[in-house]
Amino acid sequence: MRSTLLLTAAISLLTTDICLASDPLAQEYGELVFSSLLYRHGDRAITDLSYPKDPYRNASYWPMGYGQLTNQGKERHYEFGKWIRNRYSDFLPVRYSSEDIYIRSTSVDRALMSAAVNLAGLYAPTADQKWNNKLGTLWQPIPIHSIPRDLDKSLSFGNNCPRFTRDFNNLQNLPEIQRFNEDHQPLYNYLKENSGMNFTDLIDDTLTLYDLLLVETQFNYTLPNWTNSVFPDKLREVSELAFLLPTYTPILKKLSCGVLLNEIVDNMKQKRNGTMQTDFKLWVYSAHDTNVAGLLHSLNVYNHKLPPYTAAVFIELRKSKNSNNTFVVTVSYRNTSTHDPYLLHVPGCDSIACDLDQFIDVVNPILLTDWYKECHKPEENNVLAYFGIIAVILIVVSIIFFMLNKKYFICYCGRNYQKF
Repeated sequence: MRSTLLLTAAISLLTTDICLASDPLAQEYGELVFSSLLYRHGDRAITDLSYPKDPYRNASYWPMGYGQLTNQGKERHYEFGKWIRNRYSDFLPVRYSSEDIYIRSTSVDRALMSAAVNLAGLYAPTADQKWNNKLGTLWQPIPIHSIPRDLDKSLSFGNNCPRFTRDFNNLQNLPEIQRFNEDHQPLYNYLKENSGMNFTDLIDDTLTLYDLLLVETQFNYTLPNWTNSVFPDKLREVSELAFLLPTYTPILKKLSCGVLLNEIVDNMKQKRNGTMQTDFKLWVYSAHDTNVAGLLHSLNVYNHKLPPYTAAVFIELRKSKNSNNTFVVTVSYRNTSTHDPYLLHVPGCDSIACDLDQFIDVVNPILLTDWYKECHKPEENNVLAYFGIIAVILIVVSIIFFMLNKKYFICYCGRNYQKF
């Protein structure tokens, strides 16, 4: 009897472990073959862009440094890394290999540090990877790739693209944006008076203020009394619009997320065709809330809510359950640690498990292959003005040429007339 109970318990435990280790989407949507993962960094301190009347703007309140990852942020990403390990335990080998995973980060400290602690949770050293008897039994160094922001075309979010900047600034002329600002003018005036900020960019300055106050509440700092009537709700409403603007139009989606999406799509095509030079399983992007919101909005699946710390988008390539020769794409959004990632149905796809070719067709209008050409394309009005100027010059030259030839023609005819 005792043996039977022990056997039953062992089987139950084994079954539970298998369930926890299994890909939760495999049974319904197909075997996972490749995953692109974009996440936001962990909790951070305020940046050095604090408002003039901020009682906590002094660096002494932020011993970790302005904009730097906090201990809570490190812990949050470490736990997220362990969560990824559990989700991908049947897909991603426990032993780290540079041929399984590629990690890309923005050049911002908090994103780089988040990637590092996330990897610590994802890849604990095993066997010969334990490089000494102390730290080496718990952690191993794993490469994280990054390039300067002004050279970054995938994760810079349009900041180094002249056309993006021009089109983004032109949004302020849209009637709906002007109406929004008119409706919120009393709020802007109130914030300007109490914060000491200039409020030259109404929506973006409100977002900056909201973010500062939010971080300070997370550190349990008591906010000034004037914030009680506007924080968080009124400031969050404006901030949510601020997160929509960088991908507000199809061209802005293309300029901000087109390179990133093109890279994700190209990796999936290579994986399907067996042409990926290094046969990666997981491609990771460590970035920011703007990247998360922008990617979701570009796919038309954004819920218009500000992405929290460690928010993550999973774009997973799977072998269709119905056919090994068919590949499908699932998109999931993880915005909490208390709920499984939410499966999202990309508009234009026939189902949640979107056929890869159909997914490519859906996102094709915003894919960006020639970054330099698109980012340096002149404004249409400027092009028309340029051709207008050229046309005027040609007309003037033609008139001058005609007048000179007319004078010559008259003189020539007059001489001939005298002859005959």
